[in-house]
Amino acid sequence: MDNTVNNTITNSAVSQPRVNQRLNRLEAVRGLAAFYVVLHHTINHNTVLNGVPVGFLLRFGQEAVILFFLLSGFVINYSFRHSSDRSFSNYFFKRSTRIYIPLFFVFLISYAGQSYIQGELINPQLWTLLKNILMLQDWDVVKPNVLAEPYMGNTPLWSLSYEWWFYMLYFPIVTRIGSGSVFRQSMFVFGLSILMAALYVWQPNFLFRLFAYFGVWWAGVYLSDLYLDGKHTSFKSLSIPVLAVAAIAAVMFVPVLMARQAVEGLLLGKHPLLEFRHVFTALFFIVGGIVWCRLRWFGFDTLIKPFLIFAPISYVLYICHQPLMVQATYLDFIEHSVLRWFSYLFVVLLFSYILELKIYPLLRSYFRARRVRA
Repeated sequence: MDNTVNNTITNSAVSQPRVNQRLNRLEAVRGLAAFYVVLHHTINHNTVLNGVPVGFLLRFGQEAVILFFLLSGFVINYSFRHSSDRSFSNYFFKRSTRIYIPLFFVFLISYAGQSYIQGELINPQLWTLLKNILMLQDWDVVKPNVLAEPYMGNTPLWSLSYEWWFYMLYFPIVTRIGSGSVFRQSMFVFGLSILMAALYVWQPNFLFRLFAYFGVWWAGVYLSDLYLDGKHTSFKSLSIPVLAVAAIAAVMFVPVLMARQAVEGLLLGKHPLLEFRHVFTALFFIVGGIVWCRLRWFGFDTLIKPFLIFAPISYVLYICHQPLMVQATYLDFIEHSVLRWFSYLFVVLLFSYILELKIYPLLRSYFRARRVRA
């Protein structure tokens, strides 16, 4: 959900067509994941089209979010490694403007949308808004001990809190721990995540959950380093993130076993099975990516490359589709259901394009200019 790849490719000394093509694969996957989440939330999961269970194929929205985590870790590390200014002020400026500028517009849209539905200005829920601004939100319906629900029911925002704190954890680790040794840093992070996963089994809460998931995000960081150092074909090197994420998944499976033994109901989309599902999904994507790379990305251009078109707007697409499409009623006067769906989708894509590619760059440039003058 981060656009730094495009700028990095342009400015980096390794900006060669071959490298560009490889990183464009990440962008295409990101575009696919964002658009998939939109489909996941807007198409009935029982839908069958010409005998194809389209709805069933769209049940895996949570998996798409975990894919975002892996891609984000890869991209953030790639960008930082090629940055000429590695100061915290520069890093914080890039990350905060990237996350918050579009997000504040979506907060406004969410509030306006709910007010429109109610037919009056509703309670702005300032306390919940503040906790979302402080990145403390999570999906309260499916996880225990959540500090704040996503603002105005915009459930995709749950993952932003994780992303933000992963960003903030990344900088001190790569600059202060392990004397610059990626291997030492990774052993620290993976060890910490396994420990926190164990503590989460004992006492599930947001903090332990955040650190447990950090190992998943860091797997993307580690794979990025392997790629940059030309070691991404080494089975020995690739085994480290695989084993680390597998260990976290194994720990997260313990409460699943305990719930089964206690004859408690297990739901795929709720605690404790959900957390195991998340980490196991990350393991599946890592192994699947390694295997696909070994197969020289056979079929990738046909299946995934077309979704590159959504990559530049993927972040806003992800955070705005709930208030503008899923919860929306402003186009319900369109009686034909298919036409109504495409009309909502057009609004979402147009809004994403304007905010992501027009408004955001202007405001980012404005704040950057003020920062330089200061």
